[in-house]
Amino acid sequence: MRRFLSTAFAISTLCLAIDANSASKYHRLAWDGDASTRAVIGFSPNGNSNNPYLKFGYSTNENSWNTQLVDSEHTFDGSLKSYFVRLENLPADSPVYYRVCDQNGCGDRFWFKTAPAEEAPFVIVAGGDTRTGHTTRREGNELLAKIRPLAVMHGGDFTNANSASEMDEFLQDWTLTYSDDEIDGYSYQRIYPLIPTHGNHEDDNYSTICQVFGVDFNSDGNCNPSDTYGAVQISPLLRVYTLNSQFQESGWSSYATAMNNWLENDLTTAGAYSSWRFAQYHKPMFPHYSGKSDNPTLFNWWAQPFYDYAMNLVVESDTHLTKLTEVVAPGNSDFFTSDSGGTVYVGEGSWGAPARSANDAKFWTIDMASIQQFKVIQVDVDTLTVRTAQFDDSASTLTREERADNPLVLPENINWWSANRIGEAMALAQNSAGRSVIVEDGGGSGELSLAVTDDSFISSRYASSNFDGDADGLLADGSDSTYGTLYSLIKFDLSKLTNCSAIGSVELELNITNTSSNQYGIYLATSDWSEDSVTWNSVGGSAALSQLATSFTPSSSGRQTLDLSSSTLLDSWLNNGNTGLVIASLNGSNGVDFSSKETGLAPALRVAADCSGSVGEEISQVASDDAFISSRKEDDNFDGDSAGLLADGSDLIYGTLYSLIRFDLSELNCHQYQEAILELNVTNTSHNSYGIYIATQSWQEESATWDSVGGSSMLGLQVSSFTPSSSGRHQIDLGASGIIDSWLNNNNYGLVIASEGGINGLDISSKESGQSPLLTLHTLCN
Repeated sequence: MRRFLSTAFAISTLCLAIDANSASKYHRLAWDGDASTRAVIGFSPNGNSNNPYLKFGYSTNENSWNTQLVDSEHTFDGSLKSYFVRLENLPADSPVYYRVCDQNGCGDRFWFKTAPAEEAPFVIVAGGDTRTGHTTRREGNELLAKIRPLAVMHGGDFTNANSASEMDEFLQDWTLTYSDDEIDGYSYQRIYPLIPTHGNHEDDNYSTICQVFGVDFNSDGNCNPSDTYGAVQISPLLRVYTLNSQFQESGWSSYATAMNNWLENDLTTAGAYSSWRFAQYHKPMFPHYSGKSDNPTLFNWWAQPFYDYAMNLVVESDTHLTKLTEVVAPGNSDFFTSDSGGTVYVGEGSWGAPARSANDAKFWTIDMASIQQFKVIQVDVDTLTVRTAQFDDSASTLTREERADNPLVLPENINWWSANRIGEAMALAQNSAGRSVIVEDGGGSGELSLAVTDDSFISSRYASSNFDGDADGLLADGSDSTYGTLYSLIKFDLSKLTNCSAIGSVELELNITNTSSNQYGIYLATSDWSEDSVTWNSVGGSAALSQLATSFTPSSSGRQTLDLSSSTLLDSWLNNGNTGLVIASLNGSNGVDFSSKETGLAPALRVAADCSGSVGEEISQVASDDAFISSRKEDDNFDGDSAGLLADGSDLIYGTLYSLIRFDLSELNCHQYQEAILELNVTNTSHNSYGIYIATQSWQEESATWDSVGGSSMLGLQVSSFTPSSSGRHQIDLGASGIIDSWLNNNNYGLVIASEGGINGLDISSKESGQSPLLTLHTLCN
């Protein structure tokens, strides 16, 4: 409850405070709810401070200020005492000026800004692991003051021992985040709201972020483990979810259940009304350092709801490095890169804590590095822009006026980390389902990054063997003792170049994991091949080597960029067919190893081109109707069945089972598309092959039965097939099938999924039982 002093007492205190100072220190500010109207101000006594209170207002005229008593006080680790004043009903998008007062008078002047109530843009900083490396931690804090963000997300591990003495040092260093301002002739310090997270170094006290920062996510007035998770609404643009990854440890299962139930409920309600959704927690699901174990429990808890409810960006910490991922979606036990939108994961916390080796890339990793950093994120209505700031003193300092004039401006000369393929800034947009997609300069003049579609190596001594997905990645050698001659084959997706002209520079990027002092050639491959079947014999051995494009010596590990601009590789691929390239030794027997797309940082091809004609849109459509039908229960309708969608060649109870799915394309204004992806969530796997067929007649989900659609006569032209051997999301390419053209130009009766043989049934989520079937179209219309 808010407690105000009487007007007479407030005025008398104001008079006494003019030339005196209160005994307070370590001012901090936290958000734990609606950031447009609420804030928690914290401070600690600096000597003898009796009955401290807060004076605050919305201008620098202190005669108009309100006075509020302390709402709570907590003592951390037996000796670090803190007072907290919870302000409510604040005006949105407004400066709030305040001073802490006590029996000695009033102290320094501070101010902060509340979040907008409208969809106004802003900058936010996100990082973690400030527990050690105090010199670097201070550099990061000073950089934050120069940037002037609206707020700060902290991913946990504030200190090493979680002791009062170390927290005292952290709070002293936190004063370096204040920005100095002269306002109406008075000296003020701008203070930035913190959204704190519980890390493993806080595990001896699950009330740390409540006792130190005043966070009370569950609004019960007490410090307890339930305060370690919750949501902060930063304007209609952004909702930030703070979760506790340490609840995966033994003894916390009841809290974990409560947290995860709350998360899914909030994502379906408040989260759905936010333009963007962020999550932060401490331990990564898949750390990018080999000395850290994966956290499958966290993956099982959160990866699916993050995808289902369009979590756009996740910030992880703990590992002390930086990473940037592709847009990913969850599979059975790992992520896969998603062409139909998903979540981007960044992190992994090195705001002072010494950087560890970034040595465990995943096939969905874009780039990673061992640096000290935090993320600087510009949040706007249609776009997120994510950058990684490295810590030094090179950046200029924004003024209060510069920040007020432009809520997205950033200081000059920040030492930005440049990620391979992406550069200094990752731009994210949303598809129609609200999921993140990476904006990669597909229109206009700029640099395109072309993804690998196929990569493998071939061996002269194992001439009939296929090595796609080998744990060693890609190998090349003139004469290996085991494999003989080794070639690496790589092919790239050229679809982004369809409408491009004036192609300029072409660069190949390889991640070298085992160096060589020998020289290697990059060749045009003679004929087409596929990664899952290519062998030495299938491509004719050395006959696979066509035109030599360039050569290089892989004498150092890490990313190496090779200029292919003067070669005619790209022209050959575009004009004569995409056969890819071959890497082969030009001399010697000192082999080289590269990361493949399955084992780490995938090869990439960067092309500078004018693609102004390549403008389009990604549209994702959930199923409008879905049901299954049964030959043995031929008059029964199974719309909304709890089992979801079923298909089987001969089920003991239901007989033959078909799943029927339809997508409403009536509002699709563009009838030109370059890709169509059907996405199904498999809940019960099968080793049998299943066909995708065009449905032959009209049906409605609430009335469809075996008899009403004519049983097997419902199966029209087969357009694709798949084997659902793993659970999770399956993407099926329908682009070349003609099924979308059929729906757009004729009657849209949807599709049928039916067994191509066998009695091992398949279960799929329906729109009622879980993740709806999804159709994603990449259109070519403006």
